[in-house]
Amino acid sequence: MKIGDFSRLGQVSVRMLRHYESLGLLIPEAVDEFTGHRRYGAGQLTRLNRIMALNALGIPLRSIAGLLDSELSSDALVEMLHRRRHQLLAEQSAAVAALAEVDFRLALIERTTMDHPDCIIKDLPPERILGRTALLGEPPFDTSEIGPLFDSVADAITETGGEPATAVGVYSETESGTEVTCGFRTSTPTANSTSAGGDSGIDGDRDSSSGPELETTELPSCTAATLVHEGPMNRIGASWQHLAEWSLAQGWELVGPCREVYLETGPDWIVELQQPVIR
Repeated sequence: MKIGDFSRLGQVSVRMLRHYESLGLLIPEAVDEFTGHRRYGAGQLTRLNRIMALNALGIPLRSIAGLLDSELSSDALVEMLHRRRHQLLAEQSAAVAALAEVDFRLALIERTTMDHPDCIIKDLPPERILGRTALLGEPPFDTSEIGPLFDSVADAITETGGEPATAVGVYSETESGTEVTCGFRTSTPTANSTSAGGDSGIDGDRDSSSGPELETTELPSCTAATLVHEGPMNRIGASWQHLAEWSLAQGWELVGPCREVYLETGPDWIVELQQPVIR
């Protein structure tokens, strides 16, 4: 086949094929002595794939010829590629985490110039949340399991014939670090429940008899400082800091588990932040 067709099938440029030829890695099956046109065989695609795979492993092109001419088996090459794939995925995860941290800190630094909605003090009624709890530990938090946790709760509610209502995240401080309860508002009473509270009269103890599937968290009525965050979630930390600073400046003390009520989901989130307070 012509070099152009071989290039297309092998997903490599003609220029690179000529470079491989100059290094002796992949020699055309035939070269027209008058026109110089090169022709390749379909069987050479296997060698091309091996060259590309070894190069993707970080092996220099000039060192690949010896590997190709050795007894390197397909199984060995596949294993090498799997190891490289796992390494790249780990690097990708680290890069994503580092980028998220940069975005978060950037939002915190820029928040002094950001427009924030008005903070409001209001009385919150008691609420019942049906959900599941996960330990986030110490900051910086890995929040990657929060979305799937909400999804699992919604699926469990749907499977029992219910319909998930407004999603609520409840953040509590424990001896092991921060816990998040991901759930949905419900008005259905249940025998197994958990009370979320703080040190300010918003009291309650976790009930270890809560069922293994879904737990019910009872949120008592309280006074809370609130604001509505609008925008991407990687900037919600700036909104929380703004709310806390405003509350303290007004003479309030922050108490009890704080809450996020998800009114609309991404990419342009609308989330009401609720921070219980007392004088």
